[in-house]
Amino acid sequence: MGSAVLAAALAFALFGPPGGTASQAAPDEGPVSASESWVTLVTGDRVAARTVGGRTSVRVEPALRGKPIPFQEFTRDGDTYLLPADAGRLVSSGLLDEELFNITGLLRQGYGDADTKTLPLLVQHTDGAAASRAAAPEGTTLRRSLPNLAMTALDERKTDATRFWNTLTADRQARRPAVRKVWLNGRMRASLDQSVRQIGAPTAWAAGLTGRDVRVAVLDTGIDTDHPDLAGKVEASKDFSGKGSVEDGDGHGTHVASTIAGSGAASEGRYKGVAPDARLAIGKVLGDDGSGGFDAILAGMTWAAAEADAKVVNMSLGGIPGSDGTDPVSQALNTLTREHGTLFVVATGNMARDGSVAAPAAADAALSVGSVSKQDVPSHFTSRGPRGGDGAVKPEIAAPGEGIVAARPDGVPDHGQPVGDAYQGMSGTSMASPHVAGAAAILAQRHPDWAPDRLKDALVSSAAAIDGAGPFAVGTGRVDLTRATTAPVVATGAVSTYLPWPNQGAQKKQTVTWRNAGTEPVTLDLRADVPDAPDGLLALSASRVTVPASGEASVELTATAGDKPGTYGGVLTASGGSVTTRTALSVRQEGPMYTLTVDAIDRNGKPAVSDAFSVSLLNLDTGDGIGIGAGPLRLPTGRYALRTVIETARPGQEPSYSMISHPELHLDRDLTQTFDARAGKRFSVEPDNPAANGGSLKISALAKISSCDCTSSSYLEVDPRFHETYAATVPGTSSANFAMAQQRTATEPALELTADDGQRFAVRVGWIQPSDDAENLTLPVAYGGGGTPEELGEIDAEGRLVVLEMPLGTSFDELGKRIANVKAAGGRLVLLSPLAETSAQVRSRAGVNFALPTLEGYVGGTTARFVAYARTDGATASYVNRPVTDLRYELGYGVERQVTAEQVFRPRTRDLAAVRTAYHESAPDRFASYLAGWEFFGRPVGSNYPKLVVTGQERVEYFTPGTWTLDWSAARRGYLTDTVTFAAGRRNRIVWNKAVVGPSLRGIGQPYPNEGPRPWVWRKDDVFDLALAMHGDGAGRPRLLSDFVFAEVSGSISLYRDGELVATVQNPGLARIPVPGEDGAYRLVTENTIAAEHWPLSTKVSAEWTFRSSSAADAKPLPLLTARFDPAVDLRNRAPGGKAFTFPAHVERADGEPTVRDLNVEVSYDDGQTWQRAATRSRDGHWTVTVRHPATGYASLRATATDTNGNTVRQTVVRAYQIGS
Repeated sequence: MGSAVLAAALAFALFGPPGGTASQAAPDEGPVSASESWVTLVTGDRVAARTVGGRTSVRVEPALRGKPIPFQEFTRDGDTYLLPADAGRLVSSGLLDEELFNITGLLRQGYGDADTKTLPLLVQHTDGAAASRAAAPEGTTLRRSLPNLAMTALDERKTDATRFWNTLTADRQARRPAVRKVWLNGRMRASLDQSVRQIGAPTAWAAGLTGRDVRVAVLDTGIDTDHPDLAGKVEASKDFSGKGSVEDGDGHGTHVASTIAGSGAASEGRYKGVAPDARLAIGKVLGDDGSGGFDAILAGMTWAAAEADAKVVNMSLGGIPGSDGTDPVSQALNTLTREHGTLFVVATGNMARDGSVAAPAAADAALSVGSVSKQDVPSHFTSRGPRGGDGAVKPEIAAPGEGIVAARPDGVPDHGQPVGDAYQGMSGTSMASPHVAGAAAILAQRHPDWAPDRLKDALVSSAAAIDGAGPFAVGTGRVDLTRATTAPVVATGAVSTYLPWPNQGAQKKQTVTWRNAGTEPVTLDLRADVPDAPDGLLALSASRVTVPASGEASVELTATAGDKPGTYGGVLTASGGSVTTRTALSVRQEGPMYTLTVDAIDRNGKPAVSDAFSVSLLNLDTGDGIGIGAGPLRLPTGRYALRTVIETARPGQEPSYSMISHPELHLDRDLTQTFDARAGKRFSVEPDNPAANGGSLKISALAKISSCDCTSSSYLEVDPRFHETYAATVPGTSSANFAMAQQRTATEPALELTADDGQRFAVRVGWIQPSDDAENLTLPVAYGGGGTPEELGEIDAEGRLVVLEMPLGTSFDELGKRIANVKAAGGRLVLLSPLAETSAQVRSRAGVNFALPTLEGYVGGTTARFVAYARTDGATASYVNRPVTDLRYELGYGVERQVTAEQVFRPRTRDLAAVRTAYHESAPDRFASYLAGWEFFGRPVGSNYPKLVVTGQERVEYFTPGTWTLDWSAARRGYLTDTVTFAAGRRNRIVWNKAVVGPSLRGIGQPYPNEGPRPWVWRKDDVFDLALAMHGDGAGRPRLLSDFVFAEVSGSISLYRDGELVATVQNPGLARIPVPGEDGAYRLVTENTIAAEHWPLSTKVSAEWTFRSSSAADAKPLPLLTARFDPAVDLRNRAPGGKAFTFPAHVERADGEPTVRDLNVEVSYDDGQTWQRAATRSRDGHWTVTVRHPATGYASLRATATDTNGNTVRQTVVRAYQIGS
């Protein structure tokens, strides 16, 4: 991206405290390395995400280039969201699913750009007719039509994302009648002898209740059709995963199906299912990886209810933890239950925290199931309620879910503990749910005329109480088939009450009903136990009820709001004689809520229109971020930080931007807050070197959060040549938890276009089709209209910059034809205004190039002025292109508490920290990019936009004195990162990518884009989780070159235990290998090979480690040693030839500082064919190695090291460095 192509970005995020300086850190606190993961949003914006040192950072390549688009970044439940301002308005209006902008979630589900070329969408229509009529909009492909649910599933082509976005947003009147909401078509994942007796199934069997003739659908990963326990069980089946059959390649679905209806044939009946005579309908909605899209699951649900005519459907799967039940899958479950009389039994999930019940268990009609142990103790992993939003009871019931033994397919990897050849023991709410589904089948056999709500009530109200477990963990208790099939009285299973604000004195009445199927009346004493509930919260209309024979009776339950808002759960117990029923209760009394309205005034004193300002908001008490467009918000009382970015138009220039903040707003009443851009004070950083007027300026508003040791950031980043920036706090406000910062990356402008009229004005442009040549020219300018041959025939285009104005609907192919016309007419350079497609799209069109270098202009501003100038006779322009710049200034300044005065800094170069920076590179003519973040107020403040540097050079760069987080990256050569402190007047130096490149496992990293930082090599839950960073640089910064990112890398990993091979993984750096819990002697072997012209050194890196390991309560790094060499090589990583050569060596360990007992080093000058011993010397714990070089060639190094704990490494680097020139 050219430096002129900068979007203003308003962002909002939480960051942990910064780590220590890498050069001073102990090995277990060392540098963090992470790859950058790209994902394209539904809007066409491309976002790069990285997590370094516990901080998730994102940067954006905006799709909409007509003007800078503010972005709002915020964090929720650990996930980072990035919401473009135009999308924010559609999210707040209910048209768009916010999960479409969950960067962490998109990557976690495999929707990153490295994983897929499309983004799956689920369009909810106003009715089924609209869905059946719906054609795939421009830029999408129809995946699946679900007219019964008024939905269609689309795949949005990422290269055409902007086309779909424009279709969605262009015409509201045409759009809204057909489209109710656009959702992310997310993914859901798959979440018996003793347990069957535990729930009372044998008692039901003895009574002849085995589920006979009841059809139960299992929506899961499929089934092993050849398993003896399931022979003859399947009456209907259908694949929705795309596999082509329902064969289970995962094992989860087979386990679930046999828990419901397995015969136990392979175990002489020991592992029989709950309802062994039930008939099965198998819908394979999850792939063999255990996951499936919403659309496949919705289609399977519809088939099970409408076509397979299942009485009971089991769904041991889920997604969207903490759902409020309004997601599309939960809504569909309610619809199908209502229309087809189907009972859906759904696992709550395994998130192990309160408020984490997943969809579709969150649906009103779902019978959601939590897990208990075989001792009736709530499982540690079970997701607990209450439901998000209204606080409803979820789960309603629990069942055994730990160590459940059921059928295992042949030839499928075990998920749990193998039990013989035909079974395995597994744990999870996935295992609990089929117990309840089987119980429902038995109950449906006994009462074939019962509707799903009555089956649900019967199971829930008859559950066995679990002492000390509240309803949000287990509902009414553990399923009890004996009572469910024999009890004469059935009660309402659960009653949930929501009292929204304002609610003082508000009441809500609900009915609890008991049905008596017996021949005698039953009198029940009622007792509502709601621990911690304030007095008067709940009241019954009677304390005793008599239920007539073959009749029913009801009482009113009244919830009355008091002065203690919160969520309260309990159980209403009705008992009399041998009859006991249990009804789960919940009351959520919403706390005070107020309406916040935000208005804005631009610098011209005019009200800012909604698309010219945006708002971000942070709850300072909880840390919750809210990304919003303009408009009223209903919020809980509390302290909030508000930030606005207000755009002010400037005729003939680019707009100015004002960031106005309220550091700490106390919301305790309905409030309108007006932000006035005229209060803004000039914010800028202007280095004294006039050549360094390019680059970017980022201004940030920072807030410290009381509930965590973290700092939030809202930022705006622009090109300071074109956009004036202002900032202020609302007059009269301040906070000790507030600060503002500005960080300037200053270079020569990468691209300059200046109109040579009387006023000589600069034009804001960026590249679409870049020129690779460094140029400084004065060009004649011609206006070419739409670029047709006829229009170009009327001008002299020879050797000129030709300006074209293209309609927004112009196709990409047509755009290319018009530019080809310009070339045919003799044109040298093209400027498009406005751009028909985004640069991100143009760059993504692999193999397609325009005929000429092509610039993009912007709507209005300097582009409009230049287009008018191009129409005049004799127009000329100065054009400068610098593919790589030579200067680098990184400047950071901040102010705390409030901003009431101008913040303009003009630092003198001599007062800055001069940093001599060496960019080593083994191959010629290469480039790298760099980023820097200045540590201030608890987090780094830095540019989103990398700058290029020519490698193989050393130069002086200038930094504001202080601590900086630095990144180096290069295409196909990975990422390096460091945190350093620079001081003025001292010798500051940093070296990147220096030989010897080899293994480095210090500190933590993030090898998987969809997972957080962790040690490079560690033992977690008796799994060796290995990310072997085999290509760290000579400074010891880890670097992982995985084959799924770098195709030129190949290799394998083998693990041995006590001399026996455990596993071999064909991957050069990543492996997860299960190991026994007992102590053992391990040998780990790996070899990496890189065959690429751009990687002439460290072409083969291998290592063999020995160590001991055993199970531990906490995950911990493995004690792997590495040898690091730091020779004095030149910028091309060459050492002098024909002489003795001595260099430092370091032995490091992944889990801490080792005490080295021995280090032996060998050198080879024939790529490892022969080796000779090198001289090693240790003095005060510091090692040196001495070798004698030939005149030219390459040196390979092999090291063997042992520490005092007996850990060893034998490590080889072929072509560690070059010798001579």
